[in-house]
Amino acid sequence: MSESTHLDRIIAAKRAELSANRGDGVISARQLEQALAGLPPVRDFEGALRQGPAPRIIAEFKRASPSAGPIREDADVAQIVAAYEKAGATAISVLTDRHFDGRLADLEAARAATSLPILRKDFILDRSQILEARRAGADAVLLIAAVLEPPMLKQLIDFAHDLSLHVLCEAHDAYEVDRALSAGATLIGVNNRDLKTFEIDRNVALSQRARVPRSFTFVAESGIEGPEHLRQLRDAGVDAALVGTLFMGAEDPGAALASVLDALG
Repeated sequence: MSESTHLDRIIAAKRAELSANRGDGVISARQLEQALAGLPPVRDFEGALRQGPAPRIIAEFKRASPSAGPIREDADVAQIVAAYEKAGATAISVLTDRHFDGRLADLEAARAATSLPILRKDFILDRSQILEARRAGADAVLLIAAVLEPPMLKQLIDFAHDLSLHVLCEAHDAYEVDRALSAGATLIGVNNRDLKTFEIDRNVALSQRARVPRSFTFVAESGIEGPEHLRQLRDAGVDAALVGTLFMGAEDPGAALASVLDALG
C-alpha cells in the first residue's frame, strides 16, 4: 500500500467531519429557499479580478499550514483583513479548514470587516459546504479538481452558480486545467504547490497560462515570493495572484502587501 499524502489525510478527515456533522450533503429545494432568505447580494469576485493593473492581489488569511506549521497562531482575522483592504488588496481569501487552524467563524468575521469580495478556501466535497459558505458571507468558493471526480466537479460548480457564488477552480497540471474548463469553470487557479507533497514549483502557473483562454480569468496560487515574481506573472498575462504566507509571515501583513504593490508600480 502506498504511503498516504498530506492531501489524502486532509480529505479523509474532511469526509469524516462531513459525515458526522451534516449527513450526505443532500439539500431539498425548501431547505435551500429557507437558507437563502434574506441574504445580501454576492459581491463580484471574478469581476474584481479583471479590473485595475495586473496581477490583482487576493490577500489570504491563514494562521498555519500542514507543511509550514504555525505562521501566525493568534492572528485576528478582522484586523488583518481590514489592513489588507486598506493596503490595496483586490479580494480576500479566508482559509476555513482546521488543518490550517481555520474555522467558519473566520469567514464570518472577515465579512463583517471588509467590503471586498471574499473567497472561502477549503476542501469542498459537497453542496452543504457551498451553502454554508454563502450563508457565512462568501462571494466565491474554491473547488479543487484533484479531489473531485469530473461529474461532481461540474455539479458543484453549477450549484455554486445557482447560489450566485463565483467558483475558483483549482488545478495543478494540464490534465486538471482541462478538467476545470470542461466542467464549466471560467475562473481558473493554478497552484504552484503540489497538494500531494506540498512542495512548491514556482513555474507551474506560468507553464499553464497558455492553456486557459484570455477571455477567462487566470489566478496563480501559492509560493509567491515578492514583486519580481509578480512581475513575471504579469508579463505572462496572469490576471491575479493569491498570496498568503508572504504576508501572514511578515511583521505587519498589511504593510507587507502595501510594500509589494508599491514595488510593482
